[in-house]
Amino acid sequence: MQKIELKFDQPEEIIDFVRIMNRYECDADVKYGSMVVDAKSIVGVLSLARSKTVEVILHTDECQNLLDEIAQFAA
Repeated sequence: MQKIELKFDQPEEIIDFVRIMNRYECDADVKYGSMVVDAKSIVGVLSLARSKTVEVILHTDECQNLLDEIAQFAA
């Protein structure tokens, strides 16, 4: 399992993030406080992550390519 903190300032960034996540097989969640949503759910991530620093939890250790792609959103 790997964790990374991300921040999205614009809704378009969230849409790009979810598109990237959906290209990969690994399971991932977006967490803010006690709320957790599926990182592949555009509605869930939009409702939770706009203009906030969130934690993305990747449920695998073999996802370096994914980490490289989402690094642009690092908080």
